Amino acid sequence: MARRKSLYEIIYSQIEREVQKMSDGTQLPSIEKLCEQYGASKTVLREVITALEKDGLVVRRQGLGTFVVKDSGLVHTGIEYLRGLTRIISSSGKSPELIYDKFREVKADRRLAEKLEMPENESLVLTERVYAADGIPAIFARTYIASERIPGKTEALLRTLEGRKAKELVLFDLLEENFKDPIRFAIAEIESRLVDEELAGLLEMRSGESIVLLKEVHRDIKNIPMLYSEDFINTSVFRIHVLRKKI
Repeated sequence: MARRKSLYEIIYSQIEREVQKMSDGTQLPSIEKLCEQYGASKTVLREVITALEKDGLVVRRQGLGTFVVKDSGLVHTGIEYLRGLTRIISSSGKSPELIYDKFREVKADRRLAEKLEMPENESLVLTERVYAADGIPAIFARTYIASERIPGKTEALLRTLEGRKAKELVLFDLLEENFKDPIRFAIAEIESRLVDEELAGLLEMRSGESIVLLKEVHRDIKNIPMLYSEDFINTSVFRIHVLRKKI
């Protein structure tokens, strides 16, 4: 005798069929409307949406809604919220892994001094990390931290980065937990670049391939620049969405 399907399984199958008919970027009805449509509780519908997201069929945007995506081989994310790369990878149903991690003290050149609104030659801490999704290199993140603006300054941050826990935390959380007011927002620029030999080696790509560069200045609650980041994104693994709203 065949096992009777649960309400969750029935609703998942029905919504999954509907999603397959939709084009990328289509917004799903709200949880409340889905509850009315399928005659089920919010708990069941939230479980279904979570499962659809893990299967790479939809992506949720806090405060905006749930949207259709079709390529389950990619990590999908928007840039509306600052969540940290490991959380972004996890939210796509993939396993994040830090596979390259280096850091050192550097001095601010003219470009960095302008980005971080500081004098030239001020000490910074540079971190360089490669994050993988299910074992495939996805992003090379180069981040300059205004370490002289935190308690204990550059020496304290370097000591903290040497600890094992530092590898488990995104840099936003690391600063907030140990030193400083939380990062509140970032100003982002998006560019297209060609992969050089260094990036090719780190991201297992070919020299000359195109790559997306996301450049951001991250500011704290007092509007003080704390981080300048350059994230080189392998778009064969990592897909960025920008949701634009009419005003």
